[in-house]
Amino acid sequence: MKNRIYILFIAIGIFFSFSTYAQGGNPKKSKQIEAIKIGYLTRRLDLSPEESERFWPVYNQYQQGLQDINRQKKAARAQNGDDANKLVDDDFKYEDKILDLKKKYRYEFKKILSPEKVKSLYVAERDFREELIRQLKSRREID
Repeated sequence: MKNRIYILFIAIGIFFSFSTYAQGGNPKKSKQIEAIKIGYLTRRLDLSPEESERFWPVYNQYQQGLQDINRQKKAARAQNGDDANKLVDDDFKYEDKILDLKKKYRYEFKKILSPEKVKSLYVAERDFREELIRQLKSRREID
């Protein structure tokens, strides 16, 4: 029962936060989504205070790396316009960069968390992302 209430709370928060963020790119809403994500991941991973203290700085570096790659990818797409071959090549290049970053941080996470928790991290990230997408689609259908 407690779990369902928590999930409902998360879903409601995600619904309102993400719909506004996706439409306007509001930094305040982005921070709200990050706070919800941190709570969600902490709960899903069942992080101890010691694990949290060591994990979050590393995870934040990982997220920053992903954001940097995605910014580069977006800039390259804008620069290449309609050149389909170049766009496809760039997509592969940036996907490779993302994969390399994920591999690097997998080892960093394993220094802090058990292999089971590292696996759970990737599953929880995917679940969180899917819930955000569901909420956005739901919001678009309402509007």
